[in-house]
Amino acid sequence: MIEHLSQPSPTELDALTALWEASVRATHDFLSEEDIPFFRQMVRNEALAAVDLYVIRDTDDRTDRAFGSGGTDGNRGSTATGQTGETGRDSRTNEFGGFTAFAGVAGDMLEMLFVAPGMRGKGFGRQLVNHITRHCGVRRVDVNEQNPQAAGFYERMGFRTAGRDATDPSGRPYPILHMELGHAPHTGLVPIPSLLIDRIDIDFRAEVPGTDTEKQP
Repeated sequence: MIEHLSQPSPTELDALTALWEASVRATHDFLSEEDIPFFRQMVRNEALAAVDLYVIRDTDDRTDRAFGSGGTDGNRGSTATGQTGETGRDSRTNEFGGFTAFAGVAGDMLEMLFVAPGMRGKGFGRQLVNHITRHCGVRRVDVNEQNPQAAGFYERMGFRTAGRDATDPSGRPYPILHMELGHAPHTGLVPIPSLLIDRIDIDFRAEVPGTDTEKQP
């Protein structure tokens, strides 16, 4: 069940930050060890407070049958987010305050998407993306170019790349793909006029043999 965490407590923010770090360490192998503390404090002190949080908790009455058919989950593409597909139940979910996955939304932008490392591949990321696109108006997400599994996940969810930056928002050399839901990439093709909506005027006069063409209407 997806829950809107409208007023997270400091303990819950700590747990979500711990989930973030575990997810990033499992998926963002292009980050340096020095990057992790930098982004961790940013997530804990700034990013989590700036978004609407939607969470899935690891409840005792949840069954694997209810969530096991979702396929490979994906991850938010900015440098400070991530997760990949992996099966198996994670005994460490208690480390994350009972949270299994969470998403952070700001306007029409998906700012964060994380799944506990041992819970990937069970459809939690897919559930969150379906929820926020259908009910929260999310249409955009940024993805690390160096995380192709994340980009592939969002493509399967209907997102398409609309732009690219050579660095992340902090200026680090981690290219970012800007993806939009349902965005069709520009092909450079010239549109063909539609006979239903585009009027094409042609001045045409038929010339009939043996008649005076000047008298033709």
